[in-house]
Amino acid sequence: MTKKAERNLKYTLATHAAENMMPSRKAISLCEKIANGQISGDMAVEEIKRYYGVESGYQHA
Repeated sequence: MTKKAERNLKYTLATHAAENMMPSRKAISLCEKIANGQISGDMAVEEIKRYYGVESGYQHA
């Protein structure tokens, strides 16, 4: 992980902590993979949706 990516990840975690929010270990792992260029943001979103059983689709207003 680059120094910039590491700083961004630490900043995000600190921001969550300030709001009393804690991302899952899975979410942190995906952020690290994105920062390292191993996966894209779109791939991470799809993985989270599969993990939580969320189906893709369009919502109609």
